[in-house]
Amino acid sequence: MGAKLKLPSSTLFIWLIISTCALTIFYSKLVPSSSPPLVPCNLFAGKWVIDPNRPRPIYDETCPFHRNAWNCLRNQRDNMEVINSWKWVPEDCELNEIDPLEFMGVMRDKRIGFVGDSLNENFLVSLLCILRVADTGAKKWKRKGAWRGAYFPKFNVTVAYHRAVLLAKYQWSEGDEVKGVHRVDVDIPAKDWEDIGGFYDILIFNTGHWWGYDKFPKESPLAFYQGGKPIVPAPDMLEGLQIVVKNMAAYIQKEFPKTLKFWRLQSPRHFHGGDWNQNGSCLFDKPLEDSELQWSEQRGKSNKRADH
Repeated sequence: MGAKLKLPSSTLFIWLIISTCALTIFYSKLVPSSSPPLVPCNLFAGKWVIDPNRPRPIYDETCPFHRNAWNCLRNQRDNMEVINSWKWVPEDCELNEIDPLEFMGVMRDKRIGFVGDSLNENFLVSLLCILRVADTGAKKWKRKGAWRGAYFPKFNVTVAYHRAVLLAKYQWSEGDEVKGVHRVDVDIPAKDWEDIGGFYDILIFNTGHWWGYDKFPKESPLAFYQGGKPIVPAPDMLEGLQIVVKNMAAYIQKEFPKTLKFWRLQSPRHFHGGDWNQNGSCLFDKPLEDSELQWSEQRGKSNKRADH
């Protein structure tokens, strides 16, 4: 679990960077045309570095928004000082640590929503704990359909999470040749977030970890439908993921035209010696190297071929 706390808060910083860039571009209209053009900052090009002088985490183990089992600080996870010493450093620009008070000032009177799997939920929990530093009067809150969230009265800011592991609607159906199938309607959003249009000013989406044969084995596979009819020929799981992402992106763009939207990428798995429910543990205290990440990707492809 500790590894999840070190995930970069790039989504939050992107929002701040976008706002900053917009103001900078406006200002640039006032300066002489001979000024050099602005070079955008690519937050994704960089590396992890360890900073032994990095301050302690912004929040502590008393944050009420943590699940007890996920509270690495309270549970005294090993090597937390090392883990919290890592920071992401972009190649061509500075990336300062988030300032809760400044962030909440920018987000005043806004609603922020997360939609996706537990990676987004982990991100949400860390964000809520960070923002609570700026408003200790924060209260647990959730919109209908949301799993969890919080309201910050000092800034009139709402943050909530809607669990939708595949993003698209899916449900169990009994079968004949197999135990049953999970029907996935690739063009219909999951019920948990289908009616949130117009409520949130900012939405952060993710999916990925549930698209595997450990979640949906051969005896209870995914069956893909579009327009109420089976997709023929039947896509495999990876093709189904691509179809769902394409349809959900189109739905999001159509239904939330005025909402600022982000799509989080999938992070590597951290479990060692077994999955999360198979006595697996998170022993690592440093980011994966490029070579390790490539090996992990190749191993995943090999496992997929073996499952077929």
